[in-house]
Amino acid sequence: MIAKARCVSYGGNALRYSTKKEDAEIVKIHNLPEGLSATTLWAMMHATQQKFRENLNRHRHLEKTAIKIEVSPSEEETAGWTLEDWVKLADDFIRAFDAVDLSGKAKRSSAKSTNLQNSQYVVMLHHDSQSGILHLHITASRLDMDGKINDDHCIHERAMRAANQVTKDRNWVQAKTIQEANIRQIYKDCISILDQMDSSFSWERYEQNIRSLGYGIEIRRDSNDQITGYTILKGNSRYKSSILGSSRDLTPTRILDTWKELHPGRTESQKPVSQPETPQVVAPGRTKLPQPKPEEKKPVKLIPAKILQKITVGYREYPVEIPETVFNFFKENAVVPENTLWTKPEHVLQTSMLLFAGFVDGATTIADNCGLGQEEAGRGRYGVCKTLPGTRPATPHSPS
Repeated sequence: MIAKARCVSYGGNALRYSTKKEDAEIVKIHNLPEGLSATTLWAMMHATQQKFRENLNRHRHLEKTAIKIEVSPSEEETAGWTLEDWVKLADDFIRAFDAVDLSGKAKRSSAKSTNLQNSQYVVMLHHDSQSGILHLHITASRLDMDGKINDDHCIHERAMRAANQVTKDRNWVQAKTIQEANIRQIYKDCISILDQMDSSFSWERYEQNIRSLGYGIEIRRDSNDQITGYTILKGNSRYKSSILGSSRDLTPTRILDTWKELHPGRTESQKPVSQPETPQVVAPGRTKLPQPKPEEKKPVKLIPAKILQKITVGYREYPVEIPETVFNFFKENAVVPENTLWTKPEHVLQTSMLLFAGFVDGATTIADNCGLGQEEAGRGRYGVCKTLPGTRPATPHSPS
């Protein structure tokens, strides 16, 4: 089982997303009335926070007023579960989450524990859009019912430790052990696929055979349509080709050599043999006239094609005008971070386009809502927000 947690400033949006997701089911509503809309539920959380606003803003204004958590057990661990089983998992996880002591690492007494058990929160059950695997979304208030702030220092580690504790209590296999087993199995399957390619290596056949085994695959290409990397998907987990095997022998730069080692004496392709030029024969007594040089054409200055898209974020629409070459670069390199449960390639693409056009507020909103984070989106951490040669992002617009 894996779990992720982070504090966010968009608690209302996070709650609306978790409740309005297709096929979402309510698991538990804690310290709040049932039968209310997501907007009303968040309004009641906000009202509780305002009741203790002196504690909330004692030292500085508390911007991140919600805790967003995702808990994802493996498919095998939840086979045949009822809704009551998910309620029990949510309770066990929150109890373990509160019990994690991070005061030593965070160097502050407030990190000794949290108190989500006495806070307002909503737990929803989601189906993964690609694999269909079930996982929990928890949206909680930063303030408990007594007005004390739930500490957010090292909150991601708090979630991981809580997941490990629940896994241990239930005698489930630890996430690291499952990951290592998956890597070994995927590597074995990929080598078997290469071994069955007798005549030649083909990326198309390689991809088809990987999908036929029940895996997903995402292939990344550069602007010249050359494959630069790929990721194999198994359930909610993602495995880059660089971590498969011990010598990176399944990466795009080495996979052909691996195929050749499996098929000694064969070559991947035969290059056509160039035909020698036919010598020109000149009749005796005749002079070979010089051939006229082709007329040099003046280079035509091309106007780069542009793409105009309207990106809607929340209640605002952003008109983005972007060169086609830049758009293609972003689209080809829209890479989703590993082990991210709520981020999709289109979110990364939209964030990159908004940053290029200078709409920092819109890009930041998407990044926060989809798990990229402001720092990652601004730095181009995933390789999609870099400035292209000969281009320059527009001057950032002020948030409206």
